[in-house]
Amino acid sequence: MLDDKNRRLIMDRLGGAVDALVADLYSGKTDGVSVVQEAEITSRLCQRLEDKLDNSPAGDYVFRVIAQSLPDRGPNSMEKLFGADIFLSISLDGPGGFDKGIFIQAKYDRNIDRNELKGACRRMEAIADRQGVYVWVYEPNGVKVLSSHQVRQMKHNSLAGIQPRTTTGFTGRILDCYAGSRAWGIPSTGNRRKMVAERLREVRASNLLDIKLKKMD
Repeated sequence: MLDDKNRRLIMDRLGGAVDALVADLYSGKTDGVSVVQEAEITSRLCQRLEDKLDNSPAGDYVFRVIAQSLPDRGPNSMEKLFGADIFLSISLDGPGGFDKGIFIQAKYDRNIDRNELKGACRRMEAIADRQGVYVWVYEPNGVKVLSSHQVRQMKHNSLAGIQPRTTTGFTGRILDCYAGSRAWGIPSTGNRRKMVAERLREVRASNLLDIKLKKMD
């Protein structure tokens, strides 16, 4: 179990990095078309998180980050069948540590379609339990996170009436073992990069972001 100091430092470091990068990538429209598409934000976000966080410290831990993407496979791709834009893998070293996986659908705040999101969550829940299924909504200041349960409660094509979590709060849920599927976690031992590539082919998400929190000696 993480102590409060390390928990807060990890939450702030990861949540802050995600929000800052999404705020930088978020774009307006030109002639009714987004300058930067959702898929491009997601791909750039994963790669920039590797660049920004890999080998950086957070309290007694150091981030080890790997970002990988599958090439576009067309409208009938497995990603479309499963509904995941990102597969997020997180491992925590040490006593009380864990290996978890999370399937994530990502949307611009202006492109929310509750029926589409409900369908995506159903497809993701067909291969993972509810603790491993989430939606990220890209906003001008960062990301808002919805559980699949919250998606089912949506009555509008917006976040009206919903209380989403921040990315920092979502990270805390993962660290506290309330979010994430252990069945989909990548083991902490072995060739991590090879296992990441194998898991990416298995989950068929467009992007895989792997984060290992390694305890420093």
